[in-house]
Amino acid sequence: MTTVDFAPSRPATVTPMDARPLTCSIGAELHGVDLAAVSRDDGLFAELKSLLLEHKVLFFRDQDMSRAEHVALAKRFGSLEDHPVVGSDPEYAGLVRIYKDLDSPAEHYENAYHCDATWRDNPPMGAILRCIDGPEVGGDT
Repeated sequence: MTTVDFAPSRPATVTPMDARPLTCSIGAELHGVDLAAVSRDDGLFAELKSLLLEHKVLFFRDQDMSRAEHVALAKRFGSLEDHPVVGSDPEYAGLVRIYKDLDSPAEHYENAYHCDATWRDNPPMGAILRCIDGPEVGGDT
């Protein structure tokens, strides 16, 4: 019988990222990680991808990324695609801006994010969400 080890291996040359599991089965919060640097560094990206495979969902606080760096990081995981309903940011293909301003109707923005592409023959492997201005309370999704 042949066995295959699916446990992700971490590159020996990369300092381990500080991953703190959030539950016993899924999710981790990573500390000491600059996602803008991950978008440019093969070793850091390999470590991040390994942790994503291990924890399934990753959370990062206090990231200072531009939209261009956000897209560059996402492209490390594969090709980006336009949202099938709302399209993409005109400057950054594959980036969907979800925002609310004073003129936005309230009923369109509460619990609005979801993935519209899981029905596709080749659904996306995931999403990289970036919250710029979150609520003081609530928002625990």
